[in-house]
Amino acid sequence: MPTCELVTIGSELLNGSVLNTNAQFLSRQVTDLHIDVIHQSSCRDREEEILGTLSLAFKRADLIVVTGGLGPTPDDITREAIAKFFRCGLKFDQHQYRHIVYHFRVRRRMPPFMTRREAYLPEVAKPLLNRFGIALGFYVSKNGRLLIALPGVPIELERMFKAKVKKLILQTFKNRPRFYTLEARTSGLYETQIIKKLGSSFFKARTFEFGIYPELGEVAIRIKARDRRLIAVLRRELAEKLGDAVYSFKGKTLSDLIGEKLTVQKKTLACAESCTGGLLARHITDPPGASRYFQGSLVAYSNQLKVNHLGVPKALIKQCGAVSPEVARAMAKAVRLKYDTAIGISVTGIAGPAGGTKRKPAGLVYIGISDLRKNNVFRFRFLGDRQKVRVQAARKALFLLWQWLQKR
Repeated sequence: MPTCELVTIGSELLNGSVLNTNAQFLSRQVTDLHIDVIHQSSCRDREEEILGTLSLAFKRADLIVVTGGLGPTPDDITREAIAKFFRCGLKFDQHQYRHIVYHFRVRRRMPPFMTRREAYLPEVAKPLLNRFGIALGFYVSKNGRLLIALPGVPIELERMFKAKVKKLILQTFKNRPRFYTLEARTSGLYETQIIKKLGSSFFKARTFEFGIYPELGEVAIRIKARDRRLIAVLRRELAEKLGDAVYSFKGKTLSDLIGEKLTVQKKTLACAESCTGGLLARHITDPPGASRYFQGSLVAYSNQLKVNHLGVPKALIKQCGAVSPEVARAMAKAVRLKYDTAIGISVTGIAGPAGGTKRKPAGLVYIGISDLRKNNVFRFRFLGDRQKVRVQAARKALFLLWQWLQKR
């Protein structure tokens, strides 16, 4: 099986200023092409470090994907370092520079002189024209190795990979063993509970790669095997053993699935949030076309807004408290009526770290769902800091909404 090493360049990746999402994206994409990602390296924007990292990468991998350091500023030295690694100079790509000029012209600006640097590449390289930004990508094929250099801006890198790089890799590495993959996304179970439910029989006397990846409020299971029939068997067993906890086998998010359900059922949705501060609405509107089914959201953080804008009775809040099943139920129904939707969903809770009591501790959250037939409330106690409580509450609300739609 061909092997790959990812090299991400940038001091900001190592000092914590920027999250390295490029490595995650590339790992998944390259793995899906049946190429084994065996190493990830990050180094600062320093020539000697880049050269040392490239030297090691060329010794242990067939495909080397380098990202970052292709911009116009003095600290962007990746192209020069790669040229030095291959013992050559740089050449100017007129096609990319014309795109740079056009990029600024449509914005009624003159291109700064320093942007010319972004149209250079090593003499031994071939260009990967960037139509999604202005930094030129390129690749070098030598001694059975393929090096690909891409801009570090995530949206540019992702679009270039899908438009150009994927095809280049497939053409270069034609002899790749065939693997079949399966991904199950779950909610409501911890990884230890999942393993217990699967049991030892799930793994016994069968050859496949198994990975379990917990996130806040969710767990993903990824399986890879050479036998297509085994994948089908494992999928069936996962569905049987984990039941309703599995919400997708197709890599779709809860937001995607909720959008599909609401569209098919021709229903609309509105939400009222307190402790999650709009996080639930953000997830619901992630899929393109969410405006077809999502009417709106009200972040009713204060009691005054709950009363004046949602219409929750003031006496109810005074009697039961803002964090209570009664208020969650009232919020869900009120937002449904206010926005004239088929379904209303609400979240009210104590995100912490302050504000909790013995009777109502930090992490206590109530989620309400209302339609024409029912007004239900669900109680949870989430652990963790303020952000973890908010994330878990929003994801649990999505999962409950998906289950609600499944039964309709």
